[in-house]
Amino acid sequence: MSPRLLRRDDLIHAATEHLNGCLETDVLYFHKEKLVILCQPKTGTTSLHEAIGGDASVVLNTPPQLKHLTYNKFVQTFGPWLERGVKFPRRRYTFVAVMREPVDWLSSWYRYASRESLAVAKKKNVGRYTGNISFEQFLQDTMLPRDEAPAYARMAGPCSVAMDKKGGIGVDYLFRYTDLDAMVEFVSKKLDRSITLPRQNISVQKEVDASAETIRRIHEKYAFEYDVYSKLTPSGVVGQDILSLRKAGKITESASESESASDD
Repeated sequence: MSPRLLRRDDLIHAATEHLNGCLETDVLYFHKEKLVILCQPKTGTTSLHEAIGGDASVVLNTPPQLKHLTYNKFVQTFGPWLERGVKFPRRRYTFVAVMREPVDWLSSWYRYASRESLAVAKKKNVGRYTGNISFEQFLQDTMLPRDEAPAYARMAGPCSVAMDKKGGIGVDYLFRYTDLDAMVEFVSKKLDRSITLPRQNISVQKEVDASAETIRRIHEKYAFEYDVYSKLTPSGVVGQDILSLRKAGKITESASESESASDD
């Protein structure tokens, strides 16, 4: 018996099943529009995904721990299916992500992890609650070696989902969190539909303050991220000045070891 030839729809379905079975994060892929939206923790993108996820060709968003697919993992795992199965090499589709100013991003993590539900004495909550420590202590803990840091302090970085395997920015568009409206407008035009964002995952309102020395050390730790952030524009276009930057050291691909992140 001769082998059955797969139709394009079969290949897309197979690629979706492969993605769902192998990857551990969240992504929205729009096949017709040639668009991939990555979900950086604590940047409001969960709300965007909630608003437009129903229109996506591929969505992976449950269980809660399996979120925040990185650019690099998408290209390595799903990219080959697109190129071989439906003749979509990387250059034919557009990646979009959002980035938040590093200290602001960390403060959102801190507030989110201070919710009282994490104070309950359960095994899964160990090391995740920040309601009993200061923001100063939280920041200092994030600067510990990853294997020594409490679970709440094991974040990869404020633009981790946008990075490629070489330690640079891989996405085509990277919007500042403060330019989220511009990002929504960009996606709206791509999808040819209006988008209204729901407000989700509201963090505990808590004062955050830290010493100048600790803030200086955070700037030092996230020197690459601050360099990238300083070069972002409202258009979101990742120019050569950003593409030329490289982060030193080992690249951590997971968003957080403590839990799937939610947005502030």
